[in-house]
Amino acid sequence: MIETLRSIIDNYHNLGIVKAGELLLRPVDAVKLADELEKNGILILGVDLWYYIGNKIAEDPGSLELSDISDVKDNARVAKEFIKNKLPERTEFVSFILEEDQTFSSED
Repeated sequence: MIETLRSIIDNYHNLGIVKAGELLLRPVDAVKLADELEKNGILILGVDLWYYIGNKIAEDPGSLELSDISDVKDNARVAKEFIKNKLPERTEFVSFILEEDQTFSSED
């Protein structure tokens, strides 16, 4: 699963930016990534939100905690619903906390 996750994440690096060791994606790209994670049985443990303050990017404290949902399909559905319909207006980027997120970093 580690190699699968690494391969999936590598495909999205050119679509986002890395900040604080997390891959930040535009919401539309994050939804596509959530679909791929679901297809590969990878749980999303959390959804972090990011926005601009001037020309700097800051993390929004309004993240979504998903670690209590252990079904991959339910987990992905909730994450995608949140991203599509419940993001604060100022949100520019989304990042995921994944069940194997120690397998990649900003050096990858």
